[in-house]
Order: sequence, then structure tokens, then C-alpha cells
Amino acid sequence: MRRARLLFIFSLLFASPQVFSDDADSKCHWWQFGHCDKQIEGLPPDAPSADTLITIDVGANKIYLFQNGELVDQSPVASGSEKVLRHGRRIWLFHTPRGRTKVLRKIENPIWKKPDWAFIEDGDPIPPPNSPKRLVKGHLGKYALDLGDSILIHGTDDSKSIGRYVSHGCIRVPNKMLAKLWKVAKVGTDVYIFETQQPEEIAARKHERHSDLDF
Repeated sequence: MRRARLLFIFSLLFASPQVFSDDADSKCHWWQFGHCDKQIEGLPPDAPSADTLITIDVGANKIYLFQNGELVDQSPVASGSEKVLRHGRRIWLFHTPRGRTKVLRKIENPIWKKPDWAFIEDGDPIPPPNSPKRLVKGHLGKYALDLGDSILIHGTDDSKSIGRYVSHGCIRVPNKMLAKLWKVAKVGTDVYIFETQQPEEIAARKHERHSDLDF
């Protein structure tokens, strides 16, 4: 009896793995001890994995470039500060939206059209909408990828801001990574913005109360 039990145990240890798989084509098997489903950094399970994909983890302030599910490059970025600016009855929330979007336009040598809030932050008078004072060259770097709703992936003339939560919603990228994104991305390329964990400074800020804001 003891010998029969030993033979049975050895047969389990050395049997073909497919014998114990409910699905021979399954990605996970018992002998992998759970390691097979380890998530790839920068690639959420529900993100598209085919073709070129750009993902941005605002929880870690990182951008990732994937091609056919394989990581090509990654870099720190700057993203939305989540700050609220009030001026009279006008209110702005500087937030980087989460979710799936696409590259709608590719812009070379983008010119920043300075919005009202930028003049308010600087303590300057707000000029007319068509004022040349609103046009600023070089502020957004050499390239920009337009994601719609005034959100861009772009460069910056403030390299010290990279890695911080200081933007007004856009994603600021270092020059080297920006050049690579520009070269690979096309109009229609998927962009997936997500948040693995909420930064402490952002979490603390979300406890503030703004009675006339619904967000």
C-alpha cells in the first residue's frame, strides 16, 4: 500500500502539465504557482495590447510605449496638479483625465495659446482673445500629440517639473521620450491613461471641500 501511494505521488510530480490543466490552451497552469498572471508594468489588463500603444500612469507619473504588447520605452512625466483656481465666478480644475483615448493630431513646433487662467496665475491683466500676448513659442517643446479636450502630450521648457504633479492637465514629457513617441505614434494611436495608486499629495488635496464644484 505504501509503495502504491509513493508511485501515485511520483506520477503526479512528473506527469505532463496538460493533464492537470482544465484548458490546455490556458495561459495559467498550476505548476506556475500564480506567477503567470503577473501584470506587466504600465499595461493594465483592460488596455489594448495590439499595435502601438501609449499608456500613462498618473499614480506613478510615468509614460510607457508598447508595441504589440512589448515594452519599448518608459519615462517619468508631469501630470495634472488637481489644484483649483478661482477668479470671481470662474473656476478651473487642473486635472489629467483618465480613460482610453486616441491621438487626434500630431503637431510640430506647437505654439501655446495662453488661456485666461495662465494670466490670472501670473497676476497679469487678461488680454483680448486675439491678442498676440497669448501666443508663446517653445513652451510646449518641439512636438505635441493632441488627445482632444485641450489635453496634449507635449514637451516642456521646465525640465524640473518632470515627475511632479504640476501641470494644468496635459502630460509633459522629456525631450528624448517625446521624440520617440512622435516618431512611432500615428493619428489614431491608442492612449490609455490610468492610475495604479493615488499619490499622497493628490489624495490629501481631494479631501478639500468646494461647495460650488461637482467633481
